[in-house]
Amino acid sequence: MPNRRRLLGLAAAIAAAPALAGRAAAATTPAEDGQGAPAATSPFAPEVYRERRLTLMKLMKSGIAVIHGATEIDASNPSARQDSDFAYLTGIQDEAGAVLVLAPSERTVREFLLLAPRNPEVERWDGVRLPLGQSVRARTGFDTVMRTSALPRLVTGLASRSGELHYLGAIATLTAPVPPVLELYGKIASRVPGTRVVNSHNLLRGMRVVKEPRELALIQSAIAATERGLLAAMRQARAGMREHQLKDIIEAEFRAAGARSLAFPSIVGTGRSSAVLHYTGSAQVIRAGDLVLCDVGAEVGGYAADITRTFPVNGTFSAEQRAVYEKVLEAQEAGMRALKAGVFYEDISRVARDLLEAAGHRDDFWHGLGHFVGLEVHDVGDYAAALPVDSVITIEPGIYLPDRGFGVRIEDDYRVTRSGYDHLTRAVPRAPAEIEALLAQR
Repeated sequence: MPNRRRLLGLAAAIAAAPALAGRAAAATTPAEDGQGAPAATSPFAPEVYRERRLTLMKLMKSGIAVIHGATEIDASNPSARQDSDFAYLTGIQDEAGAVLVLAPSERTVREFLLLAPRNPEVERWDGVRLPLGQSVRARTGFDTVMRTSALPRLVTGLASRSGELHYLGAIATLTAPVPPVLELYGKIASRVPGTRVVNSHNLLRGMRVVKEPRELALIQSAIAATERGLLAAMRQARAGMREHQLKDIIEAEFRAAGARSLAFPSIVGTGRSSAVLHYTGSAQVIRAGDLVLCDVGAEVGGYAADITRTFPVNGTFSAEQRAVYEKVLEAQEAGMRALKAGVFYEDISRVARDLLEAAGHRDDFWHGLGHFVGLEVHDVGDYAAALPVDSVITIEPGIYLPDRGFGVRIEDDYRVTRSGYDHLTRAVPRAPAEIEALLAQR
């Protein structure tokens, strides 16, 4: 959706263009004072991203690959952020419309960063972007930086020598739009005879699914902020509050813990709404006797956490609520016992599903058992492959009984180890007695 403020600004700038033309060059020349875009790479230094690109090119061996950044980046809109593949390989978070080109077969220059052309009138509203030069090279860690207007000529020339175009993105369904990079590849292949497109989508995903120690540290920081928010919610929840008040408590604690953004929109549902998987409301009043389900996650340095807790607002589970809760917890712990490197996600899922089915709740569990976590809350990973060491996943069984007026989900994050797992989200109680003991302290 167009940014209304930007459109108004552009309209004003167009009207004023004759008067500004003579001053444009001076007004848009940034001082070398650390300001201007692109900013320094984040959350790691340029060397980290350069090493990742070298690793990927070794896996590619030959050919070329094009990775597009996001077309729109808006700090106020979590869905308009940098493309996660592009961010993983460059650390550039604030440049919309940027493109990365990798060419491991080339003799000298093997990586190219292309940035969108500057627009002085837009920069008056959105901030100055640096001219190409040493400052941009130092900030990004790229020796070769160009404008995206050079992309067709650059990629065509590289393809004429390599004859191979690697597709590194996700596989799109038949009803989804064709990814821009595949459109580009199709145009190049029609003009460079003999060029072929290679499906290499698992190369980058294989790298991203195995978390580096520095990535795990950021995930753990996001988890700590999320745990802080959930503990505050459990301690402060009262009958008569509205869901959005509890959500505000949680998110304020995220910020207090240093998390600048959410990994996803917070879900806080009470009563019947606790049985709605991705509940988007927030206005319902929490009633005495309700279960409250909080599915929340902070984000730190671009890395996500994802935890769900379900608790009784009045401090004590009813007999029915407790029986259902204990079955969900039992299913989660069954999945945990099956978790270790080399096992398959579907086998872990089957263990938990079989337990819920035996308890008569086969049709009350409506979603997958969990997902990978990383730069995205639902991060990349191959669910049909064995889980590798240092991947991070969630296990989140649930039982949803809207006709009974409640649902239960318990979700935790785990680092996969060679012999089992590291339970990353242990600070918030899961067992019913522990939850009731925490709530009794209010």
